[in-house]
Amino acid sequence: MSLKTRWLASMWGVILGGIVITTIASSSLSIIGLGLLLLPLLGFIVWRLVNDMVRELTETQRRLAYSEKMAAVSQLAAGVGHEINNPITYVSANLGFATEILAELSGTSRTADSPPLPPEVAEQLREVSEALREAQDGAQRVARIVRDLRTFAQPGNAAGQLVEIRSIIESALKLASNPLLLRARVFCDFQVEIRVRAPEARLVQVFMNLLVNAAQAIPPGHVEENEVRVTTSLGTEGFIVVEVSDTGQGMPPEVLKRLFEPFFTTKPVGQGTGLGLSICRNVIEGMGGTLTVRSTVGKGSAFRITLPEAGPLGAQFPQDAGAALRG
Repeated sequence: MSLKTRWLASMWGVILGGIVITTIASSSLSIIGLGLLLLPLLGFIVWRLVNDMVRELTETQRRLAYSEKMAAVSQLAAGVGHEINNPITYVSANLGFATEILAELSGTSRTADSPPLPPEVAEQLREVSEALREAQDGAQRVARIVRDLRTFAQPGNAAGQLVEIRSIIESALKLASNPLLLRARVFCDFQVEIRVRAPEARLVQVFMNLLVNAAQAIPPGHVEENEVRVTTSLGTEGFIVVEVSDTGQGMPPEVLKRLFEPFFTTKPVGQGTGLGLSICRNVIEGMGGTLTVRSTVGKGSAFRITLPEAGPLGAQFPQDAGAALRG
């Protein structure tokens, strides 16, 4: 209920209360006495209105502070991503070149006519080759982090297109099948066949991230006792709803409060950047939707996505459909 609605309701309460009290006590009470009767009621109403105003102002200030913090973090992420991207490209290219040269020198690409290498040299080349492979893996990880940073900083730059939400979810399920099938049974309930206007690759990334998180929240070894469920349904005001739920460990309130903060993670050091859910929320909000979560410790979690629907399957869409979303 808005503040204006509450104020009108309170005023009507005062008027009706005054009428009732006046009717009952008109024969024996003066106007001053009637005012004294109404004074506590008016004081309570004013207190409630002021309390509601303070609460709404506090919530507005909190949202504004959070928006400013997110804008600053996004700007920092964009700058860091740009600064790291160029040198990591050089590093990756040079590591690839060194690996190729080393392969030519070692036995992996030598011809039958080449003289054999001394055992100690062959062993050293093998160790160097292994070190280069590890360095390449590290460089690829840094490159992935840079891509995540740039996606986090610019969630809405990719062009949208009409895509079937079911095909998006099925693609994400295929990509996340390995961790899912080792931990839980997967159920899908597509209550509606609908399309949305969205960058397909990024939307697949969002659902894949949610599905992998759902799998990781479930301890391995009890597949038949756990499940991950994906449901689609029609929401209100032209929105569709997609929910990804699991029967995992759940999250306490202190984790839920920070879940979508960039760089916040509950995973061990080196196993997560803490950007996954921040990117997911930014991508969904860039499409005009929302991403929320509810969770109970010991029972599991459910992530709820709402997106503006583009229309049912089979409908005809003009070339400029969804222009408002792109803007």
